[in-house]
Amino acid sequence: MTTSPLDRGAFVVSIDTELAWGEAHKRDGAVAGHHYEREREVVDGILEVFGRHGISATWAVVGHLFLDGCTAGADGRAHPDLPRPDYTWLEGDWLAIDPCADRATAPYFYGRDIVDRITSSPVPQEVGSHNFSHVIVDDPGCSPEVFAAELAAAREVAVPLGVELRSFVYPRNAIAHLDTLAAAGFAGYRGRRPAPPFAALSGWRRKAALLADRVRPRPGSAVLPEHDPSGLWNIPQTYLFSPATAGRRLPPAVWARRPIGRLRQAARERSLFHLWFHPYNVTADPERAVDALDRIGQAAARLRDKGELDVLTMTQLAERLSAAEPATSSS
Repeated sequence: MTTSPLDRGAFVVSIDTELAWGEAHKRDGAVAGHHYEREREVVDGILEVFGRHGISATWAVVGHLFLDGCTAGADGRAHPDLPRPDYTWLEGDWLAIDPCADRATAPYFYGRDIVDRITSSPVPQEVGSHNFSHVIVDDPGCSPEVFAAELAAAREVAVPLGVELRSFVYPRNAIAHLDTLAAAGFAGYRGRRPAPPFAALSGWRRKAALLADRVRPRPGSAVLPEHDPSGLWNIPQTYLFSPATAGRRLPPAVWARRPIGRLRQAARERSLFHLWFHPYNVTADPERAVDALDRIGQAAARLRDKGELDVLTMTQLAERLSAAEPATSSS
């Protein structure tokens, strides 16, 4: 691993908060679905865990969820002033799924109450952006102009709620148009996890290295943030917390074991552990999933209290790295 820009390990949590917008369109043009009924309850449970352990996370919220309702334009379309992506696989208007109603009648398309819960948490949380309508940015049908308009629309609905959007999570981790994102005033984004060096091995050597890394993370699998040529900080994902949706009926202690191992690796090697998930990753078995998340939070708090780990939002990490960069480059 290259020299770490971090003084100590860093723990970042990002949560893709999207309700119905997250699965509105598959790349084949079909409409997918999740069960959203318990997501608001799950958000409360996650915030309780963060409150117990003093964890500030980044909630990447789809911009449309900042609204309590919306109405169709004169032409009958939702948000007629917003440019649409032109995907070859999608028939019709990307925003045709918008009910143009209110939270009482379409609660999975509007979520100002969720934003309010996040911003009123006793332990401060960051609200970041997940675009306005969850467009897939790396598809050729999403031009830089469409992406810029989505970012502007997300910022426009965030300002009245006193939210400054500085961190970005690409819908479906489909990363593109970084210059457009930087020009919109963002500090960083969640990048893909780099492949560890031993991933290039073949046969039994690769399997053995992967198994050993699962038991006790190896130095070659540590992850570091990177300063992108666009000026943004790439804060790579490390681990998708998805115990319930993986279909495994395991005890919470087992669900928490690998993330805790990655936390210890971050503390040991002054690297990054970036845990991410969606609320729907928890809803299939919320009691045990929140229990596992609580165990992870407890482990992070212990390492933080020992001075071995910082618990940061994406923007806090990006700003800290930017502040330290001149000193690092001059040494």
